[in-house]
Amino acid sequence: MKKVGIGIAGFGFIGNVHALAFQSLPYYYTELPYIPEIRGICTSRPDTAIKAQQETGVPFVTSSIDELCERKDIDIIVIALPNAHHLKAVLSAAQTGKAIYCDKPLAMKLDEALEMKQTIIKNQVVFGMSFQNRFVAAILRAKQLIDNGLIGEIYRVRGTYLHSGYGDPTRPMSWRLRKEIAGGGVLADLGSHLSDLIHYLIGNTTIVSAKGRTFITERPRSAQTQELEKVYVDDWSQVDFVLENQSPGTIEASRFATGSCDEMSLEIEGSLGALRFNSMQPNFLEVFDTRKIPGAYGGERGFQKIESVQQYPYPNRIPGKFAVGWVRSHIACAHDFLQKFAGKPSMGATIDDGIKVQEFLDTSYQLMGYE
Repeated sequence: MKKVGIGIAGFGFIGNVHALAFQSLPYYYTELPYIPEIRGICTSRPDTAIKAQQETGVPFVTSSIDELCERKDIDIIVIALPNAHHLKAVLSAAQTGKAIYCDKPLAMKLDEALEMKQTIIKNQVVFGMSFQNRFVAAILRAKQLIDNGLIGEIYRVRGTYLHSGYGDPTRPMSWRLRKEIAGGGVLADLGSHLSDLIHYLIGNTTIVSAKGRTFITERPRSAQTQELEKVYVDDWSQVDFVLENQSPGTIEASRFATGSCDEMSLEIEGSLGALRFNSMQPNFLEVFDTRKIPGAYGGERGFQKIESVQQYPYPNRIPGKFAVGWVRSHIACAHDFLQKFAGKPSMGATIDDGIKVQEFLDTSYQLMGYE
């Protein structure tokens, strides 16, 4: 079978996850259009590039994104860099004819996202984004049920994405806390997932109001110094919007949700039914159907847990009865992009989907006063 070369731009936490996802595809799926191979890694410094090569055995490493993109044996560039570096990486990859798989959010600002689109169209390259929550089995089932009319007219949507760990005032600054590198705080980091997911499941939204708060306004510049640096990004945010039918919705994101690990929840309520999902119970989708018969002691009414677990359809290799893990949706998202690269239908996020999320972020931050 023909092989396809993957270059990973950025090899921190999420770069490792994307490398694992693509490298795992032959063991999770049969009938792949290509066998993916990690052939290059780009890090921010030569010493970390050499370390990545020593630890992974990848044949080529560099600290230059242009050098990675110019490689003849690399066909797909996976962008797992801090947000401020997305524009240069996308332009470099597109101008050298590489397919692009970009992490979220797409850009720092909408004008950057639009420049990316123009270059992608001009160079006619395949583009996708790693909004992997689309590919959680329970979310895919929710999409089926909504499209089949289970919900009816939607009355309300509420999404939350909660992390903890930033509540310690001695936690030093990192790129995610620096506005000039991240572009925003928790709304850009976590809320972008919810913005895409609601658009994917339901449709367009119009923002009504947005607010945010920075709880710790100064932090140590690094772990090696007590010198403080000001924080200009949101630790908590809430955005209120309306759907196309004018029903209300809310997105809340926090990195100060004491006790939470990585908890994304989604509630969708309508005239005929309701759906609930929580990423900390990822094996189940909760479904309420008003057409169930009420009666004594509740009759047949109540939220039903659908055992979505790993019930991915063929060509999935792994039996679906086993509990699902967080990386599994990344693997499914990477598989979808590989199919797109081969010219097959895709359910993944497009450049236009990334632009919609960027519009959501830009408008929200303007209303918050974080611009």
